[in-house]
Amino acid sequence: MLSVAERLAARARHLAPSPIRELMPYLSLPGMISLGGGYPNPETFAFLRMDVTFRSGREIAITGARMARAAQYGPTPAHKELGQAILKWQQYKDGVTLTDDQLVVLNGSQEGIFIAAYLFLDEADWIVAAEPLYPGTASAVGAFCRAIRTVSIDGDGLRIDELAALLEEARTRGEAPPKFVYDVPSGHNPAGTTLSLQRRMQLLDLARRHDFLIIEDDPYQLVSLEGGQRLPTLQALEGNPERVIRLDSFSKIFAPGLRVGYATGSSAIMRQFVLFKQCANLHTSMTAQEMLAAFIESHGFDGFMRLIEDNCRFYRANRDAMVEAAREHLPGDVAFNVPRHGMFMWFELPTGFDADRMIRSDAEDLMVLLVPGSAFAVSRSLAHCMRASFSMVSPGEITEGMRRFATMIERERERCSAK
Repeated sequence: MLSVAERLAARARHLAPSPIRELMPYLSLPGMISLGGGYPNPETFAFLRMDVTFRSGREIAITGARMARAAQYGPTPAHKELGQAILKWQQYKDGVTLTDDQLVVLNGSQEGIFIAAYLFLDEADWIVAAEPLYPGTASAVGAFCRAIRTVSIDGDGLRIDELAALLEEARTRGEAPPKFVYDVPSGHNPAGTTLSLQRRMQLLDLARRHDFLIIEDDPYQLVSLEGGQRLPTLQALEGNPERVIRLDSFSKIFAPGLRVGYATGSSAIMRQFVLFKQCANLHTSMTAQEMLAAFIESHGFDGFMRLIEDNCRFYRANRDAMVEAAREHLPGDVAFNVPRHGMFMWFELPTGFDADRMIRSDAEDLMVLLVPGSAFAVSRSLAHCMRASFSMVSPGEITEGMRRFATMIERERERCSAK
């Protein structure tokens, strides 16, 4: 059995539960008269009622006891009804059966990355991630240790052969294994690739053989641009979650401003997540959780999935427009992926191109903006790369944006030739 206590960073080994928060389960007992927690009285709350109209046309009214609950302090792990709904959602979409002590609702899945880094990383530790790397992960990990060792990424996702070689080299040198391997397996941000089934299984095998945890950060899992059967998650492939800490998000499929995500994993690891949140922010917004719970209650999982699939058709049309425009307007020495999930395309320009210089010199003049590869670099040069997002623009804007990007590329080619 994997020992969580032995893996904790020094700072996390003395996290203690809040003695007041630990009393919360007693509050729901019939007939209980609580003279304990210092909760503000609902009679003093500014909110009386919240009416919400969803895009489907369905309406809900959050009022009475439900409004009081939405505006009150709540349990650290999850809003009771939403927590139960999420556990059923995980079974519905992934075929994974979890218990309520294996779930913690988060302030977006970004909080989960930070909590994992806080809990497990001492300064001398190291992790592995694919490069290019989502900057939010680099920032969260960098707050606690500086050692992010990277492997490259291709059309099938994180390069497992490079990871295996890296792990063997570390073992040969007598180093401890990485505390965890971090990956975005579906619609990788920024590379846009999806980890193949074979590589998912290989990654789990390496985790068992080299004794490390896996952070499965999967906010784009359901933003599928191809349709068809979903790949099994790393958590589903593992069976009884022990090594996989899975991060899901409702930001890409419901509403990012609510900041509702969740972590699932072993009960021992999720207990540490709870202890962190008791120290940091007590719990995720009950109002946001109540709104999501009401949506799921009114639409059901099938209705929710239909909404997601409608949104995917929107994103698919934009993806197709970007791919078509890139093929039409960009020169042949620019390489790019065709993403199957997510919202991004990754462009590799000729060696010697400087994407930061291109943005500084030409973005304002040409009125087109991409993100330079340097924003996603850890140890290798990504100066000749760019990330483009197709989520917030129309197909017509995408076509014109790619045309302007092509002009930007030719200007940079002239600058390079003039050296």
